[in-house]
Amino acid sequence: MRMPVKLSRIHYIMFTSYSLTFLIWGFVTTSGVMTLDYFSKYIPRFLLPISAALGPLFLMIGNTLMGRLADLVGRRGIYVYTMSLYTVGLIGMALSLLLLNLIPAISAFTVFLVSYALAEIGVGGEEPPALAATTELMPPNYRGSMLVLITNFDNIGAAIASLILFLSLLRNTQVSAIWVMIGSALLVITAAVIIRLATPESIRWLLVRGYRDRAMKIAEEKGLTYTLNDYHSAKGVRFPPTWFRALILSLIGIAQLATYGLMAYYIIYLPSLPFSSNELLASQVVLWANVGASVAGLIGLVIDKVSRRSFTLFSYIGGLITMIPIFVIYGLIATSPIVSSLPIFYTLLFINMAFSEFGWAVRVLLEPELFPTRVRATWIGVVRLVAWAFYVSLIYYLLASASTFIYLLSNLILYIIGAAAAIAWYIWGVETKGLPVSALDGSINK
Repeated sequence: MRMPVKLSRIHYIMFTSYSLTFLIWGFVTTSGVMTLDYFSKYIPRFLLPISAALGPLFLMIGNTLMGRLADLVGRRGIYVYTMSLYTVGLIGMALSLLLLNLIPAISAFTVFLVSYALAEIGVGGEEPPALAATTELMPPNYRGSMLVLITNFDNIGAAIASLILFLSLLRNTQVSAIWVMIGSALLVITAAVIIRLATPESIRWLLVRGYRDRAMKIAEEKGLTYTLNDYHSAKGVRFPPTWFRALILSLIGIAQLATYGLMAYYIIYLPSLPFSSNELLASQVVLWANVGASVAGLIGLVIDKVSRRSFTLFSYIGGLITMIPIFVIYGLIATSPIVSSLPIFYTLLFINMAFSEFGWAVRVLLEPELFPTRVRATWIGVVRLVAWAFYVSLIYYLLASASTFIYLLSNLILYIIGAAAAIAWYIWGVETKGLPVSALDGSINK
């Protein structure tokens, strides 16, 4: 019988390091969306949907490219590239606002787009290796909690960034507020670089790549010897075929990613809603959406006591149910006086984003658990490529049409797709809660 592994100093160092990765992602996303909102006053209308789609597009590139590289050069070896990219990107985004007063607006906007692209490649590129390393290094009895709590810092980062923006807007101009937000992100990056130096390479990855002596040395030095255990396979666990696992993960990824991004960020660009063209109200939309997601992310404290399959079903059916009143009020009966009530909208958004975060938790649990170590980061990048590609296309189409009814109807349909995939996984899926990575590898390979 396997004895539970207790958390030690090195686990808390890794938790802090990977959490800062996702915290920075939240800052980058919010900074990009709100900087684009500022530039929207100076660019032709047709450029807005194109530019809004570029952030997710380059994050998708980072996911796929760095995910593959993380399987080739290691989880830890990839960070020097990703951290450099989003640091340069954030600095460039801040400079683009300064240049707006010195060069033509379209030239300053070009600087912003290039910088935004670099920042998104960087934060997107850190996601697959961070998820893989967390899965491979954390104790099996804490793996689910660590995956969910660490990735919840994306929501926390976005909430903090939007709160900084909101408070700064109360005192300064939008430009000054965005500078404060980006400056705060750069301080977080400084801390992340220092802590990242203390994190070890994935021992499971070293073993799979044939570096056994190095793996054993790191395991002994860091107190991670449990990662060397080889259980071959989990008794009675039969994994569905790769195509089925990839299909389900792609479908729930499309549903969760698109509904979260469309409702938490890009909805502020719809001209018919009351917060349109008001930076202060728009920042509150981003704030309340991410506060709701951040609070829901605390599910990570108990997630290792819950069946993965049951939680998947609960998350996506709950998301569908909470999307229905938003669609009915703001999509079907858009002339009702209730539409102009921001407290009602913020409350409905808060609840819906909580279930969206549950859906995100499902993804970060299952994506690294359903593929073997030798190609784990690659497959995380692949299934996210599918979700991001669909999401990017949807952003462009929905913002170009600017129809609130179609926008919200699309969200409802996406939740139906996610719920259908969750039901399929509940029926034909496999339970991975608490299984050591070596047992997962053995069962998958078998």
